[in-house]
Amino acid sequence: MSAEAMRHHVRIAAVAMAIMLPCLAGCGEWWLGITDVMGKVIVDGKPAKSVMVIFQPEVKELPRAIGTTDGDGAYRLARVGLGRKIGAAAGKYVVKVRSDSEDGKGVRIPAEYAGDSSPLSFEVVSGKQNVFDINITSK
Repeated sequence: MSAEAMRHHVRIAAVAMAIMLPCLAGCGEWWLGITDVMGKVIVDGKPAKSVMVIFQPEVKELPRAIGTTDGDGAYRLARVGLGRKIGAAAGKYVVKVRSDSEDGKGVRIPAEYAGDSSPLSFEVVSGKQNVFDINITSK
């Protein structure tokens, strides 16, 4: 192959990469079915402030999604990973709930909700409104 032909192939490859790279970085999530997920956490009948909600996928190839509740107990998930984006991938999840209070004075969440054997599970469906309210009794 001549040097001129080699330069031509390198230019074509560079143009192809310039076109494909943005799609690989952001557009490629279409197959995950990233969709908005939100809800409220209620503990003992009251909105739970500063509580971390973790959606751990049953399929290990999917990214986790995490949200923290506001003063009204409301959360909205964001996918964990490069380019952290609002939402979660479509799929089945074990849901963990943990206190996110740094002063130790936050809402008390029973330990059973914090680990991999949490009794909470939800399925995120692409193209559907995914609102998951979580009601916990600590007593």
